[in-house]
Amino acid sequence: MDKILSGMGSLLYRMRFTMLFFYVGLVAIIFGILGKFLMETFKLMQTLLLGDLEKIELIIKVLELVDMTMVAQLVWVVALAGVSLFVTTGHFDKSDMKKPDWLDHVNTYNLKLKLAFAIISISGVHALKTYLSGDLSMESVTVVTYIAIIHFTFVLSAIGISFAERLTREKPHEGH
Repeated sequence: MDKILSGMGSLLYRMRFTMLFFYVGLVAIIFGILGKFLMETFKLMQTLLLGDLEKIELIIKVLELVDMTMVAQLVWVVALAGVSLFVTTGHFDKSDMKKPDWLDHVNTYNLKLKLAFAIISISGVHALKTYLSGDLSMESVTVVTYIAIIHFTFVLSAIGISFAERLTREKPHEGH
């Protein structure tokens, strides 16, 4: 039985490199977001320079670009931290590439916390964009209310993750 369990553990450990396919897929998504970002930036610059754009429309378009940027950053953090945590830890040690400082301190709890705060930021930008683009009809007020409730739920989730992490880090008092 020990040989079977040992063999299964060894197989699972060697299979960690299959996760690279997921992270390569995330990198492809980042490039897709980059393409969309560049196209939207080009359209916005054309409209700014050659067309007529109301101030509120400009703010909404800029918020959409900020939203895309934040989503790309979120995907990048997941891919980089995932490779570092779950696939290999020595990929920065053998090159002249400097890894981000936060990567030294990342663990699964920190990664969840970073993701939670990134989602809150993205949700906040989306809520602001929805609020600014809506009219004052009953339907849009309902939509904005639902978005605010969802955003608040994300905030509570992040607080919960942060609280859980803090509880796991606290050490019992010695000598009592």
